[in-house]
Amino acid sequence: MFLVDDVLLGTLGSALWARLSDFTASHFWPSWSSKDPVYTPADPELAPRHTKDRPPSFITFPVNQTGISGGVASFVCQARGEPKPRITWFKIGKKVSSQRFEVIEFDGGLGSVLRIQPLRVYRDAAIYKCIASNSAGEVNVSARLEVLEENNIPHGFPFIDMGPQLKVVEKSRTATMLCSASGNPDPEISWFKDMLPVNISSSDGRLKQLRSGALQIENSEESDQGKYECVATNSLGVRYSGPANLYVRGKIPALNVLVMLFHYSLCACLHIWTEAISPAFCQLF
Repeated sequence: MFLVDDVLLGTLGSALWARLSDFTASHFWPSWSSKDPVYTPADPELAPRHTKDRPPSFITFPVNQTGISGGVASFVCQARGEPKPRITWFKIGKKVSSQRFEVIEFDGGLGSVLRIQPLRVYRDAAIYKCIASNSAGEVNVSARLEVLEENNIPHGFPFIDMGPQLKVVEKSRTATMLCSASGNPDPEISWFKDMLPVNISSSDGRLKQLRSGALQIENSEESDQGKYECVATNSLGVRYSGPANLYVRGKIPALNVLVMLFHYSLCACLHIWTEAISPAFCQLF
């Protein structure tokens, strides 16, 4: 294989490639050295291209799902390629409108979530398509969304028995966001944070999903702060919990510091209200 200016020119011995004359090679590739043979396609259809260019391929793609009227549905699509692919969403052949749907990017634009909320039976049930494209090519994948009325869901549809609750945790401490669900078959539980899927495998071991379905966050950081939802999924459909905020705060002051602050605040208030207590009185304590 021969490279000139990072352009793939050919493989020695291939019948599809013909050697260029020294003049032609030096004309098109000034950095070419005469000691290196240069080949070009004998077939014009096989034009040289930059070896760094790669057409898009999917890492994560949307799957069919069934949701409940008034609930939530999220399609996740992630691709790779060079140059970086652009992800676009379509509904029944038409590009989705930002006024009706929320599209949230992640992974530097390589990933995209199409979130539909609140679901409506006749309005949102459709086929949705994710297209990833760059200058080297285009790929697409489609998924179907079905929406059921609450009084029409089949027996065994996922049910959230316990969803996450608002929580405040001290920085570097462990936080646990609770979730449990039932259904037949038993639903799998996954998590979303700020409407994006939580990737436990990329958390350096800080995030763990317990057997109960709860999300455990060890050595909590400010970046863990956000709005969490747990999602229960089985073969019958998908159900989201209500959202719950996790707040990560700096080290909480020691008890004696809190008492001191309360004492001075109380003295200040009494002095303002009654003008009978001198601020110097507070210095006695």
